[in-house]
Amino acid sequence: MYFPELFETLLKSRGVAPEDKESFLNPNYDKLFSPSLLPDMDKAAERVVRAVKNGEHVVVFSDYDADGIPGAVVLSDFFKRIKYDNVSFYIPHRNDEGFGLNIDAVEECATRSAKLIITIDCGTNDITEINLANERGIDVIVTDHHEAQAELPRAYAIVNPKRKESEYPFKELCGSAVAFKLVQAVLDKESFGVKKGMEKWSLDMVGIATLSDMVPLVGENRILARFGLEVLRKSPRPGLLSLFRKINLDQKNLTEDDVAFMITPRINAASRMGVPLDAFLLLSASNEAEAEQYANHLEKINQERKGVVAAMTKEAKSHLSKRENLGSVIVVGNPEWKPSLAGLVSNSLVEEFSRPVFVWGRDGDGKIKGSCRSYNGYDLFELMQGVSSEFLEFGGHKGAGGFSVSQENIHTLEEKLSKALEKLESKAVLEEETLPIRLEDVSEGLWQTVTQFAPFGTGNEKPVFKIVNAPIKNLRQFGKANEHMELTLSPRLKAISFFSTPTSYSLLPTSTSCTLHAHLEKSYFRNRPELRLRIVDIGV
Repeated sequence: MYFPELFETLLKSRGVAPEDKESFLNPNYDKLFSPSLLPDMDKAAERVVRAVKNGEHVVVFSDYDADGIPGAVVLSDFFKRIKYDNVSFYIPHRNDEGFGLNIDAVEECATRSAKLIITIDCGTNDITEINLANERGIDVIVTDHHEAQAELPRAYAIVNPKRKESEYPFKELCGSAVAFKLVQAVLDKESFGVKKGMEKWSLDMVGIATLSDMVPLVGENRILARFGLEVLRKSPRPGLLSLFRKINLDQKNLTEDDVAFMITPRINAASRMGVPLDAFLLLSASNEAEAEQYANHLEKINQERKGVVAAMTKEAKSHLSKRENLGSVIVVGNPEWKPSLAGLVSNSLVEEFSRPVFVWGRDGDGKIKGSCRSYNGYDLFELMQGVSSEFLEFGGHKGAGGFSVSQENIHTLEEKLSKALEKLESKAVLEEETLPIRLEDVSEGLWQTVTQFAPFGTGNEKPVFKIVNAPIKNLRQFGKANEHMELTLSPRLKAISFFSTPTSYSLLPTSTSCTLHAHLEKSYFRNRPELRLRIVDIGV
C-alpha cells in the first residue's frame, strides 16, 4: 500500500518546494558547497600544507563532546592517510579546563614544540589564549561553528560559517563538518599521494557529530547525515565495531536513533566522567585489542554516569518542588555536582518544568560552572548576552550553552535571567505534525513512505501518527527492572515506551482502548525486522 497524500503532506510540512523535491529525497554528495567558500579556508589549507612539508609539530585541539571528538578523529584519519606522524592531540578536561582553549593548554602545546594548533569545535572567542599562542610562536587555525562575539581573536585563520562576513551559503554546519571541509580543502591543494575521495571514509564521524550536535538536518547537514549513516553502516573502524558488539547494535541497519541514544551518550560519557581522550582513542583505535579495551571502559563509565545523573536530577527536582516561586527561568545547582553532568540534568528539568533551565556545579578549581537548555524556542545565547555582565564566561547555541559565574552573582542569576527573558521573543518551533491514520494503515508501505524523509532530527522531526480507539489487547512491563512498557494492539503490532509505566500516561490497567500518538519505527532486535510504534503520548 502506498500513501500519496501522506507523502505530499510530509513534503509540504517541511517546506519542500516542488523544484527541491528530488534534492531533498535523494541528497547528492556532489552538491556540497566548495570548502574554499568558507572564510579563511584557503589560507588555513595552505598553512596545513606548509606545516606538513616543513615537518612542523601540529597539535589538534578539539572540544570534548560528540562533535569535537569525532572532528579530532577526522583530522587523525587525514594525518594517518598522508603518513604524517608529527602530530599530537589535546582534548581538555571538561570540569577542570572547561570549553575552548585555555592558558595551561597553550603552554602545554608550547612544551610540545608545536608550531601550529588546529582547533575543532571551539576557538572563535578565545582572544587571550590565541594571543598567548602567537607570543609563543604558534600559529592557530580555528575551525568552529559557534556564534562569534564582536571581537575576533588574532588567529592565523578563523574558519567559521557563522562569522559576520562569511558568505558561505550554509551557516549551520557542526564543528566536525567544518574540520572535514578543512581536510577537503587541504587535499584539493595537495593530495600527498592520497587517492581522491578517500576522505569520504571519515563521513562516519561527521555523521555522528551532525546527528549529535542538534544542528538542523536541512541543506548540507541532510547530505552529511545521510552519507554519514551510509558510511557508519559499512565502517571498518575497530573502535566502532567493538562498541557495536558491546551494545548489540546492528551495524548494517544503523539509524539516526542508534546514534542519538546509543553512540552519542557513550562518547559524551567519557568527558562527563573526566576521561575525554578515551573516547577519541576508541574511535581512532587501529587494532581490535585496543578497541575492545576502550569499548569496555566506555561502557563502564557510561553506566557510572547514568547513576550520578539520576541522583543529581532527583535532588534538583526535590529542591525545586519545595520552592514557592519559580522564575520563568530556573537556576539550580549544588557545589558538590559535576558541571560536566549539568546539561543532562537540565534536559530532564526542562521537560518537567517547561521553561529554560540553568544547572550549575563546582569544578576542580572551585569555579561555578554549568550548562543550560532552552524551552519553547527562546534563544539562549541572546538571553545570556542580555545579562552578560552576570557571567564570567558564556557561550553556546540557541538551544543549549555553557557558562561560568561568580559566587556572588549565582544567587541573583535566576532573577536577572527571568527579567531578561521578558524582553525576548519566543521563536517556538512548530509542534510536531500529528497525522491521523487507522490501525490497519501501519504497514510496510507506510514505513517505506516515511523513511524517504529520514534521517530525522532537529528541523526534520519524525512525523507523529494519531490512532483513535486503538485496541489494547495486552499491556505489560518489560526490561531488567520492568522499566519499559509495551501495548499489544494486534497480533502483528506493538507500541512501546521506554522508561515508562501506565501511570506515565494516566493509563488504567483496565483500559481496553486509547488514542495513541506515536512514531513509526522498525526494530532489528536479534536480527528480526519488526514494525512497531514508539509511543509519544496516550489519551484515553
